[in-house]
Amino acid sequence: MALVLAGVAVLVAGTFCWIVQLTPLPDGTSMIFLGTNFLGPAKLAVPSVFGAEIQQTGVLWLLLAIFAAAPLLTSALEKGWIELTLSKGTSRWKIFLGRFLGGVTLYFVTFLLATFPVALRLWWKTGVGPGPLAIALLIQTLSFAALLSVVALATLPQKGMALPVMAAVAVWFFSPSLARRQQSYYSFFTSHASRGILEWIYRILPKCSELESMCFAYIHDGKIATWWPFWSTGIFAAAMLGLTFCLLQRKSF
Repeated sequence: MALVLAGVAVLVAGTFCWIVQLTPLPDGTSMIFLGTNFLGPAKLAVPSVFGAEIQQTGVLWLLLAIFAAAPLLTSALEKGWIELTLSKGTSRWKIFLGRFLGGVTLYFVTFLLATFPVALRLWWKTGVGPGPLAIALLIQTLSFAALLSVVALATLPQKGMALPVMAAVAVWFFSPSLARRQQSYYSFFTSHASRGILEWIYRILPKCSELESMCFAYIHDGKIATWWPFWSTGIFAAAMLGLTFCLLQRKSF
């Protein structure tokens, strides 16, 4: 799966390098086109290219990486692996944490491979660096880590890969509607009690939708408007992993 993901990353990178065109001007500046769309001079156009990369590949990469990383965690609890690894002196949680970090690393490295070639090309041609894109990828990686922590907890019943993947995709799917809960859910849930439950669900679950918006905002203006999505998502991921490790240590195989 890692090789497949790397292959798709190379294909995506090549596609973006092909559709992003630079037209040099006599004064040394460059005009940038994204396909047939004129984006303007480099200082204005490069952030737009970075935003287009995140927008076009972010969701695809999140879902592909979940399917690629989930087997790292589910296979750790298969019979053969249990006998081989969990019977040794290394703590169970360390083995599981290593696989979790391997999944997060797989996501970040392949996403970097998919988006950075065109960023480096633009840096070389225009002098506009890829720093904002790197920060945006780290923000997206935090969102993925939170979803992968859901996968980790859902692997403990040892029901295969379907349940962990479905749980992570469900959390990701409901994130945008929970972020806009006043427009999406409040018309159906009118009582204070039901709306209070919705508020608590929103506070507890990771803020994938808000983190994606933060990526675009940081790419264009270099600012973080609020840290609430970051630390709440980080606490969620840490709590899910802590619960997973605790149950794993107590689980009888």
